[in-house]
Amino acid sequence: MTKLIAAIFWSSILTWSSESFAQTGKIYYSLDEALAANPDSVYRLDLSKNRLTAVPETIYRFKNLQELNLSQNKLTSLPDTFYFPNLQILNLEKNNLDTFSTAICQNTQLRTIYLGKNNIRYLPECIGNLQELVTIDIWFNPIQDLPMALTTMRKLRAMDLRGITYSNDFQKKWNALLPWVKIEFDLGCDCAN
Repeated sequence: MTKLIAAIFWSSILTWSSESFAQTGKIYYSLDEALAANPDSVYRLDLSKNRLTAVPETIYRFKNLQELNLSQNKLTSLPDTFYFPNLQILNLEKNNLDTFSTAICQNTQLRTIYLGKNNIRYLPECIGNLQELVTIDIWFNPIQDLPMALTTMRKLRAMDLRGITYSNDFQKKWNALLPWVKIEFDLGCDCAN
């Protein structure tokens, strides 16, 4: 009898573990689909190309979210409440964002951020809070300067700054300040910045 109980116990543990593992790989492509699932089992959510003008409030039900794709929408800003304790990948490419929201800096588990093709003019110093960040993709934004906080980010390995005109001196400066980071620049110019 004890062996039967032990077998049932281990069988249920293995079933639970494999179901849990399978859920981490599932991508939900709509809020309705994600809300129909157990909110704690939603790890990956893709709401790209939904013409969103604001981040839906219901998204905060997904406390275990690790990957969030809000690209190709019409977002102009992020709310101050934009926080997911386990978020590792955030895609905000091709929106209408004009600032790098300081709310992003609360998500300290972020490893990858995609912000290309927005209207972001600067990166805030709080970006230094993102010590787990490995990749930041901010191509084609009118960013004039970079924050010194980037020099504290020892896990950072890649930064895409293509589509932004920087002087040769600016590029040399940042390549020297971040020798452990592969920075992608367009050809430099003999211009002011």
